Amino acid sequence: MAATDSHQWIADLPKVELHVHLEGSLQPATVAALAARHGRDTREVWPDGLPDSFSFADFPDFARQFWFGLSLLRTGDDLRAVIAALGESLHANNVRYAEVTSTAFSHLRGGISAADYGAALDGGRREVLDRFGVQLAWVIDIPRDIEPPDSRSTVDYLAGPHAPTDVVGIGLGGYEVGFPAGPYAGAFAAAIALGLHSVPHAGETEGAHSVAAALDALAAERIGHGVRCLEDPELVRRLAGTGTMLEVCPTSNILLGVAASIGEHPLPALIDAGLNVSINTDDPGSFGTDLNTELQLVHANHGVSLDDLRTTQLAALDASFADASTKIALRAEIERYGRDSRDG
Repeated sequence: MAATDSHQWIADLPKVELHVHLEGSLQPATVAALAARHGRDTREVWPDGLPDSFSFADFPDFARQFWFGLSLLRTGDDLRAVIAALGESLHANNVRYAEVTSTAFSHLRGGISAADYGAALDGGRREVLDRFGVQLAWVIDIPRDIEPPDSRSTVDYLAGPHAPTDVVGIGLGGYEVGFPAGPYAGAFAAAIALGLHSVPHAGETEGAHSVAAALDALAAERIGHGVRCLEDPELVRRLAGTGTMLEVCPTSNILLGVAASIGEHPLPALIDAGLNVSINTDDPGSFGTDLNTELQLVHANHGVSLDDLRTTQLAALDASFADASTKIALRAEIERYGRDSRDG
């Protein structure tokens, strides 16, 4: 199949995304508009002016820019606007269902009330479904580098009256180095008791031991990133045996220095090891990417066939926490798509 045809095939493929951060979906133009609205000077972070696209020296540099953008989300209206923009982008990429991560702790600490935060996520989700036909569900994550393990702020919020509907999971985000998973075991156990699924980040800026801790201490059902599991062959065998989904984000890994280039990305080794992987964007606004681009990258650079890309969508759907009727309908749509196509 010609490259132009493969681009179109990928664009039209019905998709599922499991690892995308609401706060990381802000484009530079959105950051500029919000900064002007709230009287913030972007030169605090970008002395030479806000760039047309973001770039990062390392994970801490990324975090510094990310948290500035997050600090501009001060009202429910701000949040609803960002959710709508993300929904429009997902629709443009033919994403049918997405589990979107948001960091309640940061918004509540920043001054948005618990009621306004929950209402914004509920209203934004309904708007995205009505306008774009994209079904969203929420993962609320604990920011491990700013929320102390014993605070239980995120879990207490999720147990309270203002939690958004359609929350399916509890995550653990932020900088892994120096912030291990173990101390959050109690918070995750409490969230699981509320009926939420465990989907922490691990194995991104820390090694295989971080993935093992997520499995053992947090009862992880999926792993955000997880690419450094390859450092421990026994862990790889364990993950392959359980079929635990790794939410792989190629461009994110490259821009944050987890992999030196797309050619050196460990995705082929993960696949060769029999691991269950999905392809995701992580922070599409920060990284200047979208799901079509990510799928095209792995197709063009790692020889992942179009049929295998379709299979990854089915795997992502299976690993999602969508309800049974959504899974049945979307599975039928993905299986129908391109059934007679052949790679060239």
